[in-house]
Amino acid sequence: MLPSRDAIAYRRCAELARRVAACGWDVLTVEPLIAERPALRETGLEQGVRQFALDVAGTRPFLGDSPSEALLAELLVEWPVDAVHVHLAGELADAALLEKVWLLGIPLVASVHAGWQPPRGEAAQAFLADQFTRCDLVCVADHRGLQADWLDPGSPVLDHSGPRSGKGWADVYRELAGDLDPPRTDLTMSVIVTTYQRPGPLHECLAALCRQTLPGERFHVVVVDDGSAQTAEPIVMPFLDRLDLTFIRLDRNVGLGEARNIGIEASRGDILFFLDDDDEPAPRCLAEHLRTYAEHGTEVDAVLGWTGPTADRVTSVEAWLAFRGQVYMSHEGLRHLSVGDWYQFWGGRSTIRREVLGDARFEVSFAEDADLAYRLATKPHGLRVVHNRHAVQRVRIGLDALSLMRRAGRVGQARAHLAERHPALRTHPAFRGSTYEATARKLGRRADARLRSLTADWPDVLEELRGRPDPHGKGTLLDRLHSDLVTASSIEASLGWLLVARRAAARAEGRPLRVGISSLSPLLGEVAQELANAPQDAAVLVVGVPPGRTFTGSGAVEVLACDDADDLWRACDVVASFTPLDGHDPARHALPLPRGTIVDSLRRLLHTRDLVGSFR
Repeated sequence: MLPSRDAIAYRRCAELARRVAACGWDVLTVEPLIAERPALRETGLEQGVRQFALDVAGTRPFLGDSPSEALLAELLVEWPVDAVHVHLAGELADAALLEKVWLLGIPLVASVHAGWQPPRGEAAQAFLADQFTRCDLVCVADHRGLQADWLDPGSPVLDHSGPRSGKGWADVYRELAGDLDPPRTDLTMSVIVTTYQRPGPLHECLAALCRQTLPGERFHVVVVDDGSAQTAEPIVMPFLDRLDLTFIRLDRNVGLGEARNIGIEASRGDILFFLDDDDEPAPRCLAEHLRTYAEHGTEVDAVLGWTGPTADRVTSVEAWLAFRGQVYMSHEGLRHLSVGDWYQFWGGRSTIRREVLGDARFEVSFAEDADLAYRLATKPHGLRVVHNRHAVQRVRIGLDALSLMRRAGRVGQARAHLAERHPALRTHPAFRGSTYEATARKLGRRADARLRSLTADWPDVLEELRGRPDPHGKGTLLDRLHSDLVTASSIEASLGWLLVARRAAARAEGRPLRVGISSLSPLLGEVAQELANAPQDAAVLVVGVPPGRTFTGSGAVEVLACDDADDLWRACDVVASFTPLDGHDPARHALPLPRGTIVDSLRRLLHTRDLVGSFR
């Protein structure tokens, strides 16, 4: 709950947002006024640019949920602005606002006023320098010292001290935010939305498509229900009179790749946009994708948009973990209109020319986007992917710590499958961190109590950190958790890779995968049932029986007398557990399963073609 004094600012924010006209340019400026509580003020209209100011609240330590940040998030829920301009006063809270705006994908200007002094503390200064690199423009009175000490060489700088600036703020804002009007082009778009068992997010996705600035006659929507237990038809039908929409219901689950292929066949646009059902495109998203193709012609094969959290989640630690902590996806180093390689064709947030796609189709149910992009990249001119920072979409689900760790394990499995299909990927920089050697180095830390608490006791971990003084001067919770979070995520991804490699080795030796579990485990029945449903000769269940115990099994079950737990781990390829033994050696012992439910982890390992839905 917010303190009562901040509730007043929230009400003022909401009231002002409702009065804002839905036309023209809206720019939020964050002023260097340190107030007792945050406040939002309308400051006037300049050359068609409506401007508002947010006063920064007091100087309490930044924990990711300061009153100023919460007010900013509340404002942006009600009123999406076209640009944000932060005037730095030297407080770390200012830098935190830079980060929130960057996460939301809003064009960002930072002004460093004369006499500005950086915050104290090495970690705090490093955090602020990191935020400067995320700005679209840094405006300074004298850029020389700042450029040398704070800014990345690639950071765009506008120096107001020289005659070459010559621009009013309205011009600067317009250049950064882009054209509000849809592009003038004959190109059309088909949006292919695949859905599985998520009616609520699907509704929000379709509602967001109804709010696009691109006229409805310029794009066509295909919704493919990939065999959900309850048909998505009741969700889709109310949108038939608001969207040019085709609905396809599959009678069985075929997986994300094949579902998208079915959507491709039903589409008719020149540009194909693959959306997941939990994506919410911002109003200008579709128009910005089309604009990139219209303005850059055949130099563009595909376009990668921007993905971040929704405004109501932007102050959550989970959003940092997902988008700044590089556990989910990272836009680090991507500049607006920069040209990337094939591996930046990310499913759910990329478009592609139909003529570039040609007769190529998705061929796998896991990492279907990377597999398709890699095959397209082998063509003579490769696959040129252009990043458009203005093509923004957002997600709100799957951003809790445990979901992100589970996703990391599935991504590792997907990368291993791709490396089986395309051996050259084993040495690719994007895959190198998931190899056997990398896993062997990391896996020993998986039993670390501190790492386990990140997923098992996440709320308690955050509460404890919020109440603990920080002797190192690190400004954010993420800075204090970052190393552990990245380590845990990396371990899960590497483990997913290594499990697939272990399964491939068993197949090459012509034997089933040996899956072990203790006879004392309460999960024995579930695991036995899952292996009974596995493909023939895919796996054999090894039940470890401690001294003094007996076990009577049936079917393809091997009973192993175990003097200690080490015997079971040595005799198997995989043990139905999440925690390895102390001193675990992945070269000699079985592997634990990635985080998630035991049954889900086994299913993904043994049923390659059953990787359903999206990775989230």
